[in-house]
Amino acid sequence: MADWGVIGQESVTASLDSALRGGKVPHALLLAGPRGTGKGTVAQEVAARLLCREGPGAPPCGECPPCRHRLAGTAPDLLLIAPEEGEEIRVDSLRDMTRRAQLTPQESERRVVLVDPAEAMNAYAANALLKTLEEPPGQVTFLLVTHRPDRLLPTIRSRCQPFRFRPAAPNRVEEWLGRTHGLEGENAALAARLAGGAPGSALEAARRDLAGERDGLIEGLEAVRAQGGESLLGLAERWAKAEPESWLPHLQAWLRDLARVTVSGAQLGPERLVNFDRRERLAEEARRIRPDAALRLLRAGDRLGEAVADRSNTLLAIEEFLVWWRDPGSMPRSPAGH
Repeated sequence: MADWGVIGQESVTASLDSALRGGKVPHALLLAGPRGTGKGTVAQEVAARLLCREGPGAPPCGECPPCRHRLAGTAPDLLLIAPEEGEEIRVDSLRDMTRRAQLTPQESERRVVLVDPAEAMNAYAANALLKTLEEPPGQVTFLLVTHRPDRLLPTIRSRCQPFRFRPAAPNRVEEWLGRTHGLEGENAALAARLAGGAPGSALEAARRDLAGERDGLIEGLEAVRAQGGESLLGLAERWAKAEPESWLPHLQAWLRDLARVTVSGAQLGPERLVNFDRRERLAEEARRIRPDAALRLLRAGDRLGEAVADRSNTLLAIEEFLVWWRDPGSMPRSPAGH
């Protein structure tokens, strides 16, 4: 079987490989799953095999005109639809795609339309795509990549054959980081777990000093608990000025681990923890807090993440969380209604 360049998606790639070899490719495929799990890589491989003059039954040859043009980014039969950074996919892009999709392929047996990420389409663009999917051109294959299939029209989803991408086991992601990218040690192990089994996200994270970020966050939390108000305000200001990626994922992972250790105690294996190498510190923290308070702190961390994402008075939201961290007993019993 061909090497698709992804890990943990054997069932997806086996199904696709079988369909391509048998010439039974649906007119529309929906590749859905968390970020960083390989959807874009697989979509590009499917497109390459459909465009190659050797046919879709084998990996692309890399030598024929369609392959050379695809590698150069100039393939006339590959239509890529993506938003500008921070923008949405607008209806003009879909109308232009519909016009071009009706034309006879120039180099290959068919045209391929790749929409990534599909959930970036606004309502007008989504309805334009739906009309095309309802009466698809005979020589076109649609590849829709999405991190949030729930944001697509149900009628679009129903007209596509779904392929679900799931997180890979963290140990496989860690092994892949070392084997493929030479990233090993504490940073790689932490990246694999923080990324939740998404190799692409782990690769991006592993290039930072994750262990240093994480340990700095733990020290800050311990100082707030021990020293009080001045330390709390200082830490809140540092977090508010920093990039959220440098502290928020670590905080939420620490709170998840703390809740798990507090609730299950010694019964929890290290494979269930992101911060498995700091289990002693987690156990020490768990002795100071009740299980119900640990769960409320976990929910408070989730709400803090929402506030950061919404940019809704980040400093105030951080200060409120740290007050609760310092004194979990002060937290409301029903934080969802806070």
